[in-house]
Amino acid sequence: MNTKIFNFLVDNLNLAFSLPKYKNLKIDGNTRVDYLPWTPARYSKFKTKLDDTFNIDVVVNGTVTELTKRIDEQYLLWFFGEIWKPKTEKYQYTGWPLVDAVNKHKPKTVLDVGCGYNQFKERIPNLTGIDPYNNCADYMVDILDYKVDPESYDAIIALGSINFNSQEDIEARVAQCVNLLNSDGRIYFRANPGIDHKNGPWVQIFPWSFEKCYEIAKKFRLSVETFKKDQDRLYWIYQKR
Repeated sequence: MNTKIFNFLVDNLNLAFSLPKYKNLKIDGNTRVDYLPWTPARYSKFKTKLDDTFNIDVVVNGTVTELTKRIDEQYLLWFFGEIWKPKTEKYQYTGWPLVDAVNKHKPKTVLDVGCGYNQFKERIPNLTGIDPYNNCADYMVDILDYKVDPESYDAIIALGSINFNSQEDIEARVAQCVNLLNSDGRIYFRANPGIDHKNGPWVQIFPWSFEKCYEIAKKFRLSVETFKKDQDRLYWIYQKR
């Protein structure tokens, strides 16, 4: 869950109902936002605040947790669909040189998770690109919702795409990648170590590190083939044993 957005919602709901008569009102993740004692003016002010902050038209209903998830999905769709642009030429290892790193192992099937503009499609044979936010993908779908047979891929590319929200979210996506990867297959990883996107302040970046890389490797019985810094990002290769 995006705790940036969750905390923003809780703080602003507490502010909206800060009068003494609401002193027993508890706002938490299970609070149904649409069941709160809104007045038309209070509701309008709250919704306008959300719309202006996240640059989207927010539907204010469900629990605080559900609303957090919905805003996060809409915000990511806006950011990665309209704002974010690739900088493939910038990276020494995870830019265009990654093509040779993948192709040298002659994988029969390759999955690009969060492929963005699907730039590797024409350079890596048998590559399928998935991305929930960019219509250049072969399939517009999140890795958690991508339903294919286990061990369908010899190689998986994840360049900055498994990099958001909580460690629970990260581990769920890594688990799905491991499930889809053949034995001895490789996952080529690029990660943001926690640097906020200046044009997307509500994108919650998971702070990957050397220690987190190895912690995840141990949990999913992966070996770390290499670990390097690639400009302001981190690069490593997981191999499934």
